[in-house]
Amino acid sequence: MVDRKSLVVYFRNPKAIKQMAEFGEIKYYTKKGKYAILYLNKEDQSKVTEDLMRLKLVRKVEESLFENDEYKLEFDVK
Repeated sequence: MVDRKSLVVYFRNPKAIKQMAEFGEIKYYTKKGKYAILYLNKEDQSKVTEDLMRLKLVRKVEESLFENDEYKLEFDVK
C-alpha cells in the first residue's frame, strides 16, 4: 500500500486547478475560498511542493493537518 499525503493549495485564480491536476489528485476545491485539497504520494511531496510554488497562480502550499497525530480522530463506539 502506498502512503499518501494531502496538501492544501491556495490559488489566485481558478485556472490554477487545471495546472494542479498534473501533480496529484484533486479531491476538493472551492472557487470562493480559493483553495484546493490535493492528494499525492508521500515520497513525491517535497518535489511537488516546490513545483507548485513555481506556478504563478499558486499563492501558498501547506501540509494538511488531517494526518497529524495531534488532530487524529478516535472513533470508539461501544
